[in-house]
Amino acid sequence: MTLTGKVSNTKSKLQDIKKEIRRRIRRLSIGRVEVYYCLEWGYLIVACAVQKDSVAWITVPPLDMATAEVSARELGAKIREGLQKSKKAGFVDRKDVEDFKFWQMTGIKGIDGFKSFSKRFQCVEVARYGKVVRVEKMRRDSYGAYVSSKDEMCCMELSAGFSDDAMGQAVLGLLDV
Repeated sequence: MTLTGKVSNTKSKLQDIKKEIRRRIRRLSIGRVEVYYCLEWGYLIVACAVQKDSVAWITVPPLDMATAEVSARELGAKIREGLQKSKKAGFVDRKDVEDFKFWQMTGIKGIDGFKSFSKRFQCVEVARYGKVVRVEKMRRDSYGAYVSSKDEMCCMELSAGFSDDAMGQAVLGLLDV
């Protein structure tokens, strides 16, 4: 007996759905935090979650802040809390966080608000992948978005059992503080 076009097409669609579900589950197991730094404002620690009906990352409230004089241990503790918050968030509906524009807390508003924000703030991304935590300094592109720098000197990995002090030192080492 041979498969007709309808049956093989359905089988292919089911395989695609399975792949998408597996990919989304893997995204849920990743905790992600973005740390923004500016001498004037200090540190903004923003937890991220996966957008429902998408694989895009979005920031979720509340925003955690620390002064520029914070110790490495305290900064690392805040990042650990952000990673836990990120993992607990699960999938987030975009309309639930649509009004959360964390950069507006710095007084920067308007249509090009984030672009103006990124001119003043450095960004380090912290992502937990299973037993490894990747800390990477992001660079600003010409549109004002933060993108991976592709420079090995701007990236490091820690074991998942990292101490707060080690995490804080890693982030501080990547920032121009």
